[in-house]
Amino acid sequence: MIDESTVKILMPELDSINRIFRGGQKVVYRANHLVHGDIVLKLMIQPGLDPRVTREIQILSDYSFPHVPSLYDSGVLKHNGNDIPYLLEQYIDGETLRKKIDRGALPLIDCLTLMHSLLETVVELEKECLVHRDIKPDNIIIDNVAGVWLIDFGIARIISQSSITATAAHYGPHTAGYAAPEQIRNLKKDIDSKADLFAIGVVLYEAISGQNPFIDGARDYLDILRRTETMVLPVLSIPGDSQGQMAGFIDVLMGKFPSRRPGNAQIAFSWFKALLPTVIL
Repeated sequence: MIDESTVKILMPELDSINRIFRGGQKVVYRANHLVHGDIVLKLMIQPGLDPRVTREIQILSDYSFPHVPSLYDSGVLKHNGNDIPYLLEQYIDGETLRKKIDRGALPLIDCLTLMHSLLETVVELEKECLVHRDIKPDNIIIDNVAGVWLIDFGIARIISQSSITATAAHYGPHTAGYAAPEQIRNLKKDIDSKADLFAIGVVLYEAISGQNPFIDGARDYLDILRRTETMVLPVLSIPGDSQGQMAGFIDVLMGKFPSRRPGNAQIAFSWFKALLPTVIL
């Protein structure tokens, strides 16, 4: 474990270093950078370059997407004989969508902004043959002016490159309760931007209702997977959705099979923009 004082020694260009998160894969610090100002420093817990870390760095270095924080720098720190990979990213001043939903359902105007931003981002990812694969409230930050930011490309897939996940694996990388059925079952040929559309549908369903229908009331992890694959959800009743088009759109995004969802992210985005006039704020 690298503490704040050790980070300062290893990266003297940083000041005001404070740990803000520790997970199973990484430790995250907020700090002030001599050049970039407010930044987020991500240190990988396991020494050495994991293939998924390499892929995340590649994606954030090679592309710039709307609503995705910039990657300023990446590399490896030497500590106690170990190589510790790091990412230095733009800091977003705000809070996660998870914290907002924990306080209750979001106002309709905020849900529309959320949907617009996520769809716009996935359209751009789709153009580069990328699938985020982990769109969920914990990976969405709402900044102090209501801007929406999508973070954490740790399990993102580059469709044009060889897969990191073993083909024989029963389950692919996913977050239960948000991942599409084909992603959970590691059906690689079926995993594209429509998997991200499914996750967007779940996020919006939860933001509007305050509840995740697959997770809330589930007995355990396997029950969440069963619900995701088989549960028929009631169509949302959304005040202001004068013709039910927004509720219908979210229902289509959450289709159990990719063929039941919009054909691609651009079609979904166009559909969303076409239904906006029917929503009364």
